[in-house]
Amino acid sequence: MLVTPSPSRGRRLPREDDGSTLITVLIVMLVLTVGALALSAVIVNTTGMLTGSSNRAKAQAAVDAGIAAQTVRLENGTLVCGAAGGSAKVNGASSPSYSYTLVCGAGIATLRTTARVGAEAATRQAVFSMAEDAALPTQGGPGLFYTYGMSTRLNSYVFDAAHSEVGIDDFVGSAGVYASTGKIECGSGSVFPGDIYTKTGALQLDSGCTVEGNAYIGDKANVNGGTIKGSLIAPKNDSHNIAGTIGTTAGTAGGNAFLGGTFTLNNGTVYGSVTASGSGTSTLGSGTIKGNFRYKGSYGIWGTPANQIVKGALVKDAALAAPTLPEIPDWQDVSFTPVNSSTPPAAWAAEGYKLTTVSGTACEKWSGNSADVTSLAGSLTSPMIFDIRQCSGGFDTNAGGAKKEVKVNKDIAVIATHWYLSGTKFSSADGNPHTIFLITPDGQPAVAGPQCTLPAKGSEQLNDSSVDPKIAIYIYTPCQMKFNSSPATFRGQVYSGQLAFGGGVKVAFAPRHIPGYDFGKDVEPWPGTEGGTGATTFTLLSTHDVATTP
Repeated sequence: MLVTPSPSRGRRLPREDDGSTLITVLIVMLVLTVGALALSAVIVNTTGMLTGSSNRAKAQAAVDAGIAAQTVRLENGTLVCGAAGGSAKVNGASSPSYSYTLVCGAGIATLRTTARVGAEAATRQAVFSMAEDAALPTQGGPGLFYTYGMSTRLNSYVFDAAHSEVGIDDFVGSAGVYASTGKIECGSGSVFPGDIYTKTGALQLDSGCTVEGNAYIGDKANVNGGTIKGSLIAPKNDSHNIAGTIGTTAGTAGGNAFLGGTFTLNNGTVYGSVTASGSGTSTLGSGTIKGNFRYKGSYGIWGTPANQIVKGALVKDAALAAPTLPEIPDWQDVSFTPVNSSTPPAAWAAEGYKLTTVSGTACEKWSGNSADVTSLAGSLTSPMIFDIRQCSGGFDTNAGGAKKEVKVNKDIAVIATHWYLSGTKFSSADGNPHTIFLITPDGQPAVAGPQCTLPAKGSEQLNDSSVDPKIAIYIYTPCQMKFNSSPATFRGQVYSGQLAFGGGVKVAFAPRHIPGYDFGKDVEPWPGTEGGTGATTFTLLSTHDVATTP
């Protein structure tokens, strides 16, 4: 008999809802897994946020503590302008450290601290005004060239340090060039050995011209590609231009621009700071100011943000005053009035000079084909003054038959209406150092300023004339003194009514003085050392957080 199996025993028959149950279980497991992962991420992110917040707070606390600590040092004088930046711990070896920098200039000190804790960083900046109990300006003495007026461009003007008696900076009260009136212009190949001064003239400093010291300019300053290794001081309320370089190394003394007006920075570099005390608009076009920028009016840009051009602080100061120039010595009249034809003025006699008054046929030794000064000055027994003002030809070696070499064995002075030194070689007859004075007295000593009156006229040194390193020549003339034709050399000093360069000349500095006259040779250079203690007072102007470079 065939038996049919019971459904309740043996193999279970499939049901239609078994698949849907499995899917449901899988979905529940997936949801639980995602929830677990999300919860884990929340926990991790929360922990990271708490850590980041803690590190950020620690970094902020470190920079605030750093500002406070370094401010105390700034005020007590242990942190000084010009010092390199550094780093320090806030409190103990385990605490966060911070780095700090101090940028001074333009009457502003910018203190900046930065701290990093983990991946977090903070930077804070404090800006102080600086009130200096500075020394008072004093009058400077004459330097390598003093000219009442400048009537030429100085190209290929080179200082010969090797044959100079002293460096310009070592000669108290001196400068490379004083120009009382007139513009100083120079270009390629020119090197001013020290400071340059104009009283009312402008400055045109083109590419290739270098000022080793400071530039004190009475009119508009155009630094058009040249270099001022010191600072620029230009008080006139004008639109100045900086398209060259001021300073040499950031953080050192000098390299600042003190301007009485506004200025345009056009691909220029200022290693120090800039003050612009004009009420107009300055332009931060392109280039770099590595210090601070303090301004009275306003400023504009060409595109690059101002805080990328100015590495220090930008500070508006409505009370900013124009700088002042040191007093340039006024023109000093020199006369020569002998007691008689063989007795010099008392001041000259006191220094051992005798006097020879030259006239008539004796003038032939000083000019023309018969010129032969060595025959007169090469075997003297004492210092001698030759007064040749009665010789209409003056001191002239341009004639073809003139003997070009002038040898001296004693100090001499030539008092003349002018000199024309063509290819003249000045040297020592005995191998010892000697001084030669070339003097055209002022035509009207009672009248202020240089008076070049007939028969006096301009003088020249040209056609490869040279001065031996044993000789120093002091030139005084109320007329124009012109140097022409390289490779001429000159050694000494020049004091002239006008100064002209028709070509290159290599110049060595040998300072002298005219007996009986004080040209300020003992005066301290600006700004001097009197009238102040040199102490500096710092006053906080502002403090704020700044963006930190990642």
